Amino acid sequence: MPEVLGCVDFSDASDAVVAEAVRIARQSGNRLHLVHVAAGEPALAGYDEGPVAVHTRDERAHELTDEHHQLRELAARFATDGLEIVPLLIMGPTIETIIAEADRIDAATIVVGSHGHGALRTLLLGSVSHGIVRHSSRPVVIVPVGER
Repeated sequence: MPEVLGCVDFSDASDAVVAEAVRIARQSGNRLHLVHVAAGEPALAGYDEGPVAVHTRDERAHELTDEHHQLRELAARFATDGLEIVPLLIMGPTIETIIAEADRIDAATIVVGSHGHGALRTLLLGSVSHGIVRHSSRPVVIVPVGER
């Protein structure tokens, strides 16, 4: 059975995105996969070994643990009335990772937030929601959040 993929970044948009993803999952009778794509391990040229590299890796491991904890808490807060929410923390490039995960779980719908930074900023810098819409073959629901 196809799933719903809700994408969160722990910004102020996250609650609105999860609420919409929950609504869609409930209506369609699908399970909700709640994904946060974390940045990969920091690359520090010349620091492959030694105390700086160990400290950096340890710091990143703590950040990832905190992000996973936040994701599980968010999933638990919205999991009511028997809706199954699967929290997923995945490392990688955001857009490509989201699309790959949607393909892996055969997502019926991808739900993302848009921070509404405006057309010029999107044109110059791009946006995750715009990138997902451009590259996904699946329906994408964009939840407008933030200032417009």
